[in-house]
Amino acid sequence: MTGDFVTSPEPILRVSNLTKTYSKRSWFSPGGPPKAALNGISFNLSERETLAFVGPSGAGKSTLVRCIAGRERPDSGDIWFAGEDRRAIQLIPQDPGTSLNPRLTALQVVSEPGAGRRVPELLSMVGLPVESSGAKVTAFSGGQRSRLALARALACDPRILILDESLASLDLPVQAQMVNLLLDLQDRLGLAYILIAHDLGIAGHFADRIAVIDEGRIVEEGPPVELFQRPQHPRTRSLIACAPGGIPC
Repeated sequence: MTGDFVTSPEPILRVSNLTKTYSKRSWFSPGGPPKAALNGISFNLSERETLAFVGPSGAGKSTLVRCIAGRERPDSGDIWFAGEDRRAIQLIPQDPGTSLNPRLTALQVVSEPGAGRRVPELLSMVGLPVESSGAKVTAFSGGQRSRLALARALACDPRILILDESLASLDLPVQAQMVNLLLDLQDRLGLAYILIAHDLGIAGHFADRIAVIDEGRIVEEGPPVELFQRPQHPRTRSLIACAPGGIPC
């Protein structure tokens, strides 16, 4: 179960041997040796698939998705996407509500990527009332802001949505509502998801496959049930033991 993923016949995304190293040096300190955030990551993602990366803080999860979304440049390796417009890969960050400009209205937020007349459709698609388009971001609850960030991402007509701990800040009932919404949108729009999480429990409820990442490497991967029932790597076993809400077996 360790190593690269099984090759999909027609992947929408292919990542091959990705590496990224950060230097610890600064103007004030020579620092220590460079830190390898990614160390030969390879995987494929198919259409309508949800792939979850789970691991401890500092394992390289956020670096990986920033490279995939084009926000950072890897040192080496290849990222192949079955599409010409990289806007079709959208990253929804941690605590998505704080990524929204509080001075803007919902209409302005969703219109930023160029949605224009589609704003009512997009708000309705994520479960927000159309009449709320004139309200400022500060008028929305945390769960509603998550929906607003999702509507803004959908304005770009994505094929892949990257959820970088985007569900972690929500309480459990709202988190469950968001998972159901995302699954519905996946079915309706044919979306593929990459989920970044610390919690194996939410990954197990949402993902088709889970990859455990540790020290910049994929150390184990597989379908959730297989991973939970027969974990092979010590990191996987420790994550299962620490899952706050238990795991769905």
